[in-house]
Amino acid sequence: MMSTFKRFGLMRLRAFSFIIIFSCSGTPVFASFTLDPTFGSGGKVTISFPDSSTTYNSGALRVFVQPNNRILVGGTFTNRTPDGALTGIAWVGYTPGGSLDPGYGSGGKITDWRSDAFTNFRDALMYADGSTLRMSQVFRLPVGSSTVSAVRLSPNGVIDSLFASNVSIGPCCFGFFSARPEQIAVRGDGKILALMTDQGEYFLYRLNPDGTRDSSFGNNGVVAIVFNKVSSPSIVQMLTFDNGKILIVGNDPSSNFSNFFMTRLTETGSRDKTFGHVGSLRVPFGPGLTGTVRAVAAQSDGNILLSGSVVGPDTDVWMARFRPNGRLDSTFGSSGIAINDFAPGDVDFASSVLVSADGKIRIAGQLGQTSAATFLLARFSSTGSLEDQTNFAFSTGQFATASDLALQADGKVVVAGQARNPDIAINGNVFAVARLTE
Repeated sequence: MMSTFKRFGLMRLRAFSFIIIFSCSGTPVFASFTLDPTFGSGGKVTISFPDSSTTYNSGALRVFVQPNNRILVGGTFTNRTPDGALTGIAWVGYTPGGSLDPGYGSGGKITDWRSDAFTNFRDALMYADGSTLRMSQVFRLPVGSSTVSAVRLSPNGVIDSLFASNVSIGPCCFGFFSARPEQIAVRGDGKILALMTDQGEYFLYRLNPDGTRDSSFGNNGVVAIVFNKVSSPSIVQMLTFDNGKILIVGNDPSSNFSNFFMTRLTETGSRDKTFGHVGSLRVPFGPGLTGTVRAVAAQSDGNILLSGSVVGPDTDVWMARFRPNGRLDSTFGSSGIAINDFAPGDVDFASSVLVSADGKIRIAGQLGQTSAATFLLARFSSTGSLEDQTNFAFSTGQFATASDLALQADGKVVVAGQARNPDIAINGNVFAVARLTE
């Protein structure tokens, strides 16, 4: 089973062949998704982080629902300086009705911005009590030193000062883009795993719950990871399991994105030889297809669900499910693969995937491109059959894209991303959040 938190010598699969069946869905077959009128304005809310310019920009990347039903949304924003716009991190707490929650942060908001650095949001997760843990890259100017920052916040948005004083992920390295965080995960025992890259090499850190290094793991809490045959891996997600094993999934730019890869490690950080070929798989998207894995989820039975998009020739929503041993699950979709074309001749893709307790699968992403892009939300059966889908904009004819989704205890779906600023005088995007009933 997967942890309650959260999201190589690579060889091609032998005899990896499958028939791909495309499902074209120009108009919804089902109509059960409905914007919730009790949330915000007609089921939608937006929020901006203005500065003195007319080009400020922001966007939500993660959304969580706390045990008290407060909705947390995390993402990035820009603030202009005399030398240009610098990025920062923002968290917003909403009441169940979609108003800013004054009990979270300062008036419902928390921002982390520096006048001497780009602060880039990389990953975040929520604990069972509603606390959050985020990891970011701090790229300092003008020397160009890049370091890793990890911050834990209480359910009400207060910084955990003990954790902050203890945590140490990566050395302070100089040179452009030398230290960059990739993914963060928490095991069932509270220990934290942080994956980072430094000067082209990958390192996995294991921390105790208080942020100190776990000296029983590798060399002072650090294990080096090598992704063989993938010259420039692009990490998508890292998952932890209750048995201590670790799964890392990514794209393979060196194959012109015709392949993706999965690597599973044991609790000690070594290759798990019971998975794939000596712990790794390098998998083609399919004959004549290129693609991008954007999200990964582990199911309660140990199966691994991947989602994203494939191009052939237009861009379509793609999902694949693998068994715990790394073999495709033939009971899912067509021979383990499900491709849905929600916008024939146009672009549609999944940015996030969520599996609920009943086995249903939900994806959030984008339908259409440029100014015509809208939020996309779809639900599938446990075997990958389409049950419901909808798409919607925040301003008519204006860009919007969904990045993440969460499920409330009452079954309502919360989706977050970014949309074109409703003030047409501002050339930028805003946080965009919607809630739907099913």
